[in-house]
Amino acid sequence: MSLQITKRPRVLLFLVLTIVLGGLTVRAAARGHAAVQVLLLASVTGYAVTGLLFQRVPNVERLAAVPLGVVGVAAYAVGAPTDLPVLLVLLGVGGAVDLLWDPTGNVRESQSD
Repeated sequence: MSLQITKRPRVLLFLVLTIVLGGLTVRAAARGHAAVQVLLLASVTGYAVTGLLFQRVPNVERLAAVPLGVVGVAAYAVGAPTDLPVLLVLLGVGGAVDLLWDPTGNVRESQSD
């Protein structure tokens, strides 16, 4: 029962992120923003959808953050007209460090007791 209660805020968070980021992506595409900006918003939206749909996969947030870092580095190298690449690089590096620090996720689970 306590596992179900602790999962509920996480599901709600990813649901809200999916809706908000999906709306921002559609708005950016409709207003004719730069293609790089639309791609960056779509990749963050994909991250939120992954966290929402694959919540039973262990460490899915950490695994899905690593490709965001790659997209962020590529967008930063191209010179995207937005600050989103920096956010994506931070998310990707954070996910990679978290996976390297605790690849199985056991340390985090044992400390929450």
